[in-house]
Amino acid sequence: MRRLFVIGLSLTIVLPLVAVLLAFAAVSSQAQCAGATTGPGSAPGVPSSLLAMFEQAAGGYQLGPGGWAYLAAINQVESNFDRSTLPGVRSGTNADGAAGPMQIGVGGAAGNTWARYEVDAPGGAIPPSVYDETDAVYAAANYLRASGAPGDWPAALYAYNHAGWYVAQVQQLAQRYAQTPGNAITALGAPAAGCVAAEPTTPGSAARILRDGLAAAPQDAPAQVQAAVAAGNRIIDTSYSTERQPNMLSTVLPSYDCSGSTDFVLYNAGLNSPQVDVGDAIAGDSGMLESYGSPGPGRWITVYASAGHAFIQVAGIVLDTAHWTSTTPSGSGPRWQPASILPSQLADGNIWMERHPPGL
Repeated sequence: MRRLFVIGLSLTIVLPLVAVLLAFAAVSSQAQCAGATTGPGSAPGVPSSLLAMFEQAAGGYQLGPGGWAYLAAINQVESNFDRSTLPGVRSGTNADGAAGPMQIGVGGAAGNTWARYEVDAPGGAIPPSVYDETDAVYAAANYLRASGAPGDWPAALYAYNHAGWYVAQVQQLAQRYAQTPGNAITALGAPAAGCVAAEPTTPGSAARILRDGLAAAPQDAPAQVQAAVAAGNRIIDTSYSTERQPNMLSTVLPSYDCSGSTDFVLYNAGLNSPQVDVGDAIAGDSGMLESYGSPGPGRWITVYASAGHAFIQVAGIVLDTAHWTSTTPSGSGPRWQPASILPSQLADGNIWMERHPPGL
């Protein structure tokens, strides 16, 4: 059964990226890279018959040189390139009212997105059909452009499907397609609009803090753990503030406190805490995290909570607004720090509870 989002989806396991290339592409999920090629040559797993169509749709809606890879990634996640037999892909709708190979809303909980963004796609059906692969991809390109792509791919993807982990998943899959030899995308030089962002990864099961303060996610970690690291990377240059604002978990604000940054990581990894107001995506306080998830430390993720403070450990590194070592960037707010800070942090006078997401 699919989860309830604005646009229906199916879960795809994201394959690890090439470690050496990503070491040079250490950029956050909102950053963009330079030196990209203008279109695809080939991409493992993407039907060669669809590559030209992805490129033409991306070009038609000015989605930038990485736009084709995003369209391919969405097509893969939503319908396995129109090969899925799930309800709504070939006929009818899924439980949320989404339909077609790009799972675009035609009614119900998903809304009627199709009516707003359908186009007469070259080579598509007459009249346009949400079930036609070409029509669906062009409508998705139109929707993404209207939602902020290529200037802000995370925001556009979140508008397409309201789930932070979905955004991270599509971005990582798009990066994999775009980094195929012949389509190589680098992160050298000045940013270029529309380029696919690369999340840094590292071999093994432990995350690694890089020189610029970003964290490289372990390649052996589950997808939700990698998404948690990616979420932390998005807020490591924010400052400290206890202010609460609507949608503070679904968008990046200039400042976060201890529980706000912890909830941001959980929310964008699809590991919501019960305290979160999902409608407005507003974080709770540190004391509320004392009842999060399951008791005890987790294998991959541990939330440390008390009445006065909270922080999160992900794959062996800590995101904390209390700085027990020098941090990059400097300043206040959440920063990645090594696990060696734990003895000092846990001896600060608070009474700590250790909690973890079930199964992680």
